[in-house]
Amino acid sequence: PDPDQPRKTFSDESIAQLAASIKKAGQLQPIRVRWNEQLGKWVIISGERRWRAANQAGLKTIACLFVDRPLTESEIRQESLIENLLREDLKPIEAAEGYKQLIDMNGWTVQQVADALNISKGTVSKAMALLKLPPEIKAQVDEGLISPSAAYEVSRLDGETAQRELATRIVSDG
Repeated sequence: PDPDQPRKTFSDESIAQLAASIKKAGQLQPIRVRWNEQLGKWVIISGERRWRAANQAGLKTIACLFVDRPLTESEIRQESLIENLLREDLKPIEAAEGYKQLIDMNGWTVQQVADALNISKGTVSKAMALLKLPPEIKAQVDEGLISPSAAYEVSRLDGETAQRELATRIVSDG
């Protein structure tokens, strides 16, 4: 690991989930490393979470992209930050639609999707509930006006009228 990398905290739960995924599906993306003369070893530029998870998964080797040109400290920090800041996670509705695709394609249950992706059944169930919301509420979730957890609670109400009323209150009251 790079002792100067910007990420200082690593969630044990997140690393364990990634390790389970690596055990099941293998390493999907290589890490990037550079040679450090002072340390006399290869140092991670980006992918320390993958490296930690691969270690936890018991991998003896990990796929790497070797940067064999000299990098300035500024370039190294930029790459580290880009890896963490510019990564864009799926929006909640996009994730839910992805889970639904797996269910439809494979005839899976919510539990099978959760097992395949190494996430909790509750995560999948709550996400799937968002798909039952009226389109304008889904859009508010994607825009970040309504949190996924609040939207899940809205989805539990009977009838679109009640759902719209509560969604309006959530947005207006923050």
